[in-house]
Amino acid sequence: MATLNDTELKQLMKQLADVAGLKLSDERVDRDLVAYKRHLAANEKIRAVPLPLEAEPFVRLRKS
Repeated sequence: MATLNDTELKQLMKQLADVAGLKLSDERVDRDLVAYKRHLAANEKIRAVPLPLEAEPFVRLRKS
């Protein structure tokens, strides 16, 4: 995965918030940047653990 710089991460955060229907101010994005970086790092650690397909979680969907 490509490493994004702070400016690119802030832009990504704003785009994701817009998709979710949220309007984040620049100040809010600045405050949340460190936490977002930790979130991304945690996801990378989780993805680095090799799991066999059988160990992947199975989500049963309800019938309509």
